[in-house]
Amino acid sequence: MQISILQITVVALGALTTLTKANYQATSFAYYHPIFHHTEHHGHDYYSPPKYEFKYGVHDQHTKDEKNQWEKRHGDVVHGGYSFVQPDGRVRKVTYTADKHNGFNAHVHYEHHAKHPQHYGEHHDS
Repeated sequence: MQISILQITVVALGALTTLTKANYQATSFAYYHPIFHHTEHHGHDYYSPPKYEFKYGVHDQHTKDEKNQWEKRHGDVVHGGYSFVQPDGRVRKVTYTADKHNGFNAHVHYEHHAKHPQHYGEHHDS
């Protein structure tokens, strides 16, 4: 039985997001759906192009941890994206594509304005 690094990573991320349960209200989800055709070889099809999709996310109101990721592959073309809330309050959204002709291309977009804490008191030079 041959297991790919991607399958191990997806299973580990799914286990991590579903096992993050605490005493406060938090939600998480994980989704992975391999698509097999002609599964005569113990679930592996060695003749058709690779095809998969997955997504997961975490929304924890207690720690303010909020992130999502998704990816789809059909043959040699991969589309995906992820987003998360940065410490300054902005949301970073990244979408990407990869194929054998154009390589890996990512587009980064930020939402909201950065919020920095106010510092009060006097500043003394030493």
